[in-house]
Amino acid sequence: MSKGTILIVEDQHGFRRIYHDVLSSEGYEVLEAEDGEEGWQTVKNQKPSLVLLDLGLPKIDGFEVLKRIRADNETKNIPVIIFSVLGEQKDVKKGLEMGANDYTVKGFYTPRQILSKIKSLLTQVDVKKSVNSYKLKITESGEDAPKLQNEIGLVDGYQCSQCKTAMSLELFPDYVRNEGHWFTAHFVCPNCGKGF
Repeated sequence: MSKGTILIVEDQHGFRRIYHDVLSSEGYEVLEAEDGEEGWQTVKNQKPSLVLLDLGLPKIDGFEVLKRIRADNETKNIPVIIFSVLGEQKDVKKGLEMGANDYTVKGFYTPRQILSKIKSLLTQVDVKKSVNSYKLKITESGEDAPKLQNEIGLVDGYQCSQCKTAMSLELFPDYVRNEGHWFTAHFVCPNCGKGF
């Protein structure tokens, strides 16, 4: 039985082959795309469990593919691990800010280490699906709302910087702590799904 479908979006055939072999031997179904346009179409049509995404791609680059994945309601929650070349720290930072879940440096991590990242991310997704989350609206009239807004740098108030919709505070139970009720929280736009 397949553990899930992994899409490799990478223009170097040899690199795709290595990861295809490692992932398929571990029980994953593997899809491949050799340019950004094909990668995006495959994400849209196949809805893989996870995407391994190169940044330097022909046709459209990895940033554009990532942007499209996160902007589409049907694909926005698919985990993405970006591939980068050593020395592209600013690109890694940009990718993470755009919504990539993790990154790996080509030639620096072994395929087995990347496999470990994939398993960890897919486990987190499974846990998240089975856990109730709670979305609360933060009102401007709340006593500490302006202080919180200022401290975390929400320059537009409690509005999404992308589409200007009022954001919600999403809470996930934190089962690591065992005294009382603990939650992990983040702001999320109910309209475009952008997290903050």
